[in-house]
Amino acid sequence: MRKIKNYFKKEKWANPVRNSCGTSNSARIIARPNPARGQRSVISNGAKPLLLLGVILLISLPSYAGSIREVSQNIERLKSIEPPFQFAVIGDSRDGDKVYVRLMERALERKISKPIDVPFFPVVGNHEIFASGRGEKLYREQFHLPEEKTYYAFRAGGILFVILDSETGKGRIVNEQLSWLEGTLSSSEEGYKLVFIHRPLFLPRDSLKRGRAMDRYPLERDNLHRLFLKTGVKAVFEGDDHRYDRMEKDGILYLITGGGGAPLTSFKKRGGFFHYAWISVQQQRVEGEVVDLEGRVRDRFMIE
Repeated sequence: MRKIKNYFKKEKWANPVRNSCGTSNSARIIARPNPARGQRSVISNGAKPLLLLGVILLISLPSYAGSIREVSQNIERLKSIEPPFQFAVIGDSRDGDKVYVRLMERALERKISKPIDVPFFPVVGNHEIFASGRGEKLYREQFHLPEEKTYYAFRAGGILFVILDSETGKGRIVNEQLSWLEGTLSSSEEGYKLVFIHRPLFLPRDSLKRGRAMDRYPLERDNLHRLFLKTGVKAVFEGDDHRYDRMEKDGILYLITGGGGAPLTSFKKRGGFFHYAWISVQQQRVEGEVVDLEGRVRDRFMIE
């Protein structure tokens, strides 16, 4: 795993977005094809994962995945992927580089024998967009995003992945982004629709983020949930709260995965442990596990 650790050195990748809390990192997702029963996946393209900012989605391909900045190009590369495949979600790694590296190692150990090529898909977090507007400018400079927007969607393996920006509206999805979201979800024919957003819609009772997440504007939050319900969204992956939490509301799974290295904000028994979520996409089902820093499975769930 020395190669993974070396990739995080500053001379390899310098995160340009900083504030009083330090380098900003929200969540990541890593995915790979599922090997046949009894076989190990051998994908030896040599690319290494990067420590980045925002929520990141990574899906492994058997060919060169391209630059981390080339989000639009990587979307094109995913059009041919089909189940079964798997991905991991690692959230809120700010100031926790060592923990994040260990979690990445754990994820890559799961039946992956060699480094893999992975395209990255960022989702903006609260440490990427500042009141001055400088953060968003830097964010756009770092990533070549579809139509240069901080929200976008793509399709892979029969799944619609929707990446939202909860920060421009300071906890609201409004105006142009809301109109785009309504059209994207309503026109989708995919059986599984997954949403990725930094600020949680619904928080645990003991959350320190109450009043600062999407619950800051309860009317808009509830309208967003109703839109998800109306258009068949199956699951919503969130960060911001540095813990793990899973809840269902009206049949939609809401998963907070904020244990990627940032200072934890809850007791261990209430989800205050470092972790990643491992999602397995099969032909007829989607299963998930939550794995801690020691490799122990702490929770299992189905996305139905």
